Amino acid sequence: MHVYDVDSHFEPAPDWLDAVPALKARLPRLLPQDEPEFALGTAEHFAYFTSDGVRTHVPVGQRIPLEKLVTPVLQAMYPPGGHAATINGHCQHPEVDAAARVEALDAQGITYQNIISGSGYTLMSCLRDPQLARDTASALNTHLAEALGAHRDRLMPVTLTDFDDLDWVAAELARTRALGSRAFHVTTEFSNGIPPFHPDFDKVWSAATDLGMVAVLHVGLMPPRYHPAYANTDDPSLVTRIGTSQSFQAAQVYLNALVFGGVFERHPDLTLLLCETGIDWLEFAVANMDGRATPESAAFLGPYRLPLKPSEYIRRNVRVSPLPQAAQSPRWMFQELPEVAVFSSDMPHFEGSLAPVDFWRGELADIDDATWRSFVGGSMAAAYARMGDPLPVVAPAAS
Repeated sequence: MHVYDVDSHFEPAPDWLDAVPALKARLPRLLPQDEPEFALGTAEHFAYFTSDGVRTHVPVGQRIPLEKLVTPVLQAMYPPGGHAATINGHCQHPEVDAAARVEALDAQGITYQNIISGSGYTLMSCLRDPQLARDTASALNTHLAEALGAHRDRLMPVTLTDFDDLDWVAAELARTRALGSRAFHVTTEFSNGIPPFHPDFDKVWSAATDLGMVAVLHVGLMPPRYHPAYANTDDPSLVTRIGTSQSFQAAQVYLNALVFGGVFERHPDLTLLLCETGIDWLEFAVANMDGRATPESAAFLGPYRLPLKPSEYIRRNVRVSPLPQAAQSPRWMFQELPEVAVFSSDMPHFEGSLAPVDFWRGELADIDDATWRSFVGGSMAAAYARMGDPLPVVAPAAS
């Protein structure tokens, strides 16, 4: 049995741009590119993304100052000096140490792990110049793959993308697949005006399935959106609590778009993986989709022409990773959507676990062996096999 951790994190070394000086000269020191407020890997960086669904929708002069959203804990996580702090083994911006990570995986019995760069997806969401975004994504994809080195059979970088040029995306997937990537980022922000169900987008979905790559919708690239009136307060905790109240909002809309837009019907081997979106919302969302795909709903919403129920597409084409937290137990999913829940650590982020196999073995001690095997790796292995490019055979990690 193999264990596949679909969501973990590494960041490029602080001096990674020294190898590409021309790109370094083009990148802004502060982001976003059009309304600069924060530097990568800082407390302000974290605070920006806990509030951007609310705060950034009001004019600059009316926004609560970003520094007011920085808490003492954030200051401890990101001390001055440019390096994020490691506290009890956890770090929000860990630098690549592939050998040490593989040792940690072996200690837990984890065979494969997706590697996601928060700095990378931040750049993709905050660079407004499409050519600069593509050049940066390409350079970072290369850097992270090279930094993982000989361990790319175990540590698989998730490809950074920019969707202004869909032909570029398809070509970049092919390039990074050759570098060991088995997954790529998608986003709920459509800078080119082309939604994921548009016929033009099919070239990306076709490239993904041809190459054996899974689409990853991570919470870092799916900001929820709220009415700007919610930012009319001088209480920073109100802004951040509202801003983080619906991390699943954009994911729910995205699922509706792919199902009702026929993406999973046209690309039956495609897999969409949702990371750090929570899981309890999914039960309602799937039932709601099924309810809007009945003959009775046609009188109000128009005909539903797809051959499968929405819930059948979800079971076949969607995977969701709960964080290793008791509040996100996937027990109900094993009953209602048995293939959908998949294992992740979010290692080494503070909301994740450094011992995720031990954690879930404790939380799910009474589930049957077949369900455990599906959760920790079997469901993802089946998704890759369905595309005709199974996960590689490697020496099993020690338990």
